[in-house]
Amino acid sequence: MPVATKAPIYEMFFSFQGEGPYAGLPQVFLRFAGCNLKCDYCDTSYSTVVSKKAKYLNSDEILKEICFIYAKNKSVFKRLDIDKPSISVTGGEPLTHVNFLEELLPKLREKGFSVYLETNGTLPKNLKKVIKFCDVVSMDFKFASDCGENFWKEHKEFLKVSKNKTLVKCVITKNTKLQEITKSAELIKSISKNISLILQPSIDKNVPAMQNLHRFYHQARKILPNVYLMVQMHKVYKIR
Repeated sequence: MPVATKAPIYEMFFSFQGEGPYAGLPQVFLRFAGCNLKCDYCDTSYSTVVSKKAKYLNSDEILKEICFIYAKNKSVFKRLDIDKPSISVTGGEPLTHVNFLEELLPKLREKGFSVYLETNGTLPKNLKKVIKFCDVVSMDFKFASDCGENFWKEHKEFLKVSKNKTLVKCVITKNTKLQEITKSAELIKSISKNISLILQPSIDKNVPAMQNLHRFYHQARKILPNVYLMVQMHKVYKIR
């Protein structure tokens, strides 16, 4: 198996998860550079390409920095009765560096960290290689209305791999269509009705109409029991 000895990293930092049911959870964030998609609403668009600002680090260098960040913020975790934090592995799209993740993720787990993978859900073959090292898979559904094309086939295969480890997020913009929400809920139900669906309205640009949020939420609830309407809390609180 080929192993990538280094990967392009934009940043590592301590903050709080701002999306979905884990909002408010303190985490160490590890942001990879590079993505296989280009979505209009991306709030870290700089990370979709590998620029000169990216640092190429090996897995031991990353692990050392994560341990340092954890130690520096240990009092926060202690107050919340958290022994070791989860590491938000994000991007860009981290699964584009899957060979590197095969090396890094086991080391994180060995140190007692859990792995919270943030992904666009379009690379199921790559996920298969690392799913056993992931504790939570936070997966986006990408719609043609904002990303140029749909990925229903890829999303379905991805869910088959991630199953009960998964939560699904859909960014809602003024371009989002009711049929996209309906198909999302039906696709999730075809794998497991227990997977949560988070409808996440954009608050930066292309803000959706309020009446559409109502329609989308109630349409999804007709199909799935666990549907939530939640904004990105880190933007509300203006934190990194």
